[in-house]
Order: sequence, then structure tokens, then C-alpha cells
Amino acid sequence: MPPVGRRQGDPDTRGTIVSAARAEFHDHGYYASTMRSVARRAQVDPALVYHYFKDKATLYAATLSLPADPQQIMQQVQLTSASPGARLAAGFLSQWETAQDPGTAFVNMVQAISSSPEAARSLREFLSDRIWAPLADSEQARWRTAVISSQLMGLAWSRYVMRAEPLASAPLSEVAERVGPVLESMMFGQAQPGAGPGQRHGPGEPGGPGEPGGSGEPGTSAR
Repeated sequence: MPPVGRRQGDPDTRGTIVSAARAEFHDHGYYASTMRSVARRAQVDPALVYHYFKDKATLYAATLSLPADPQQIMQQVQLTSASPGARLAAGFLSQWETAQDPGTAFVNMVQAISSSPEAARSLREFLSDRIWAPLADSEQARWRTAVISSQLMGLAWSRYVMRAEPLASAPLSEVAERVGPVLESMMFGQAQPGAGPGQRHGPGEPGGPGEPGGSGEPGTSAR
């Protein structure tokens, strides 16, 4: 006879764990939640949680109905230098298009984080842990990562929520090919965020008016 107080594996165990994880992440955030705390809430043995999910990131991804940890997208993009912007856009969008109704998971996520500061905090912590922090090794890198993220989220918003044409009905491959060069300009420095208050270059300084890469002199191009 199974011990009282611990739910054994059954066809609905995975769903029970995901529901418990969603509540745990909402209440305590991504950082503070653990696989054991999810197991306690689900009333299952921690080993059963690890049976279905290899780590906390994979479990959190399941609460958003994502097919995998988004960090894998970045790893795939870094495997080769060929069309990284297009592959980043395709990887980001494809994770929302695995369901029968493409974009539903994204719409559900937007509704959740828009109505719940706790859900927004949990998602922010998850993205920081898995994507933002590993890429942001300087102030400029943090800005670049934030701007690229905003472009991707805006792309998904236009495609799945606003259903703006031609984004809404275009094949994913076409969207990725058209958006890819824009992302690459941000990824590799052709279009970088501004210097910010108190960091603007003055005349005679590198990047300032009259200097290479600056503006303010007729015929000078900003690079």
C-alpha cells in the first residue's frame, strides 16, 4: 500500500506538478522556488518531479506551455554564424507555434503578466537567469540585450495579439528572414542603444562631434 500523503505517478501527475509549479512560481518567484517546494505543493515525491522535468528551468517553461528552455534557442543561434538574426527570430516564434492554435500560449502569458505583478516578476527572474544575465557583461550589453528582447516581444505581440498584417498571416520562415537583419544590426553593433544621460560624448572626444563615429559635422557619418 502506498504511503499516505504522497501522490504516486498516474496519467495526470504531470499536469498536477505543472499546476503546483505555476502556483509556486507565482507566490515565491522563480529564484526562491525549488523543485522540492513544488513537490511539497503537489504532494508528490521530489523524485517524481525530476522524472518529468530535468531541472527548474524546464519545469518553468512547461508552466508557460513552452516546448523547451528558451536558453536552448540562444545555444542554437551560437552554433553557427550563418543568419543568426533570422534563426533567433525563428527560434523565438516557433516556441509559441507548437500548439494547434499558434500564439495561444503567448496570449495567455501576456494576460497573466499584465494582470499579476507576481507573474511578471517570476517571468522577469526566469528570463534574467536563463538569457539576460549570461549575455549582459557590461552596461552597454545589458541595454543591447534589453532592446533585442523588446523587439522580439513586440514581434510576437504584433503577430499573435494585435494580429497585424502582414506579420499575422505570413509564414514563420518569411517573418524570420525579414526581421533577421534588424536583429543582427542590434546584435553586432551596427545599431546600438544610445549612450544615455551623462555619458554623451563632447567635441573632440571619441565618438563625439567632429570625431570618427560622431555626428554634428556635415558629411560625417555615424558608424
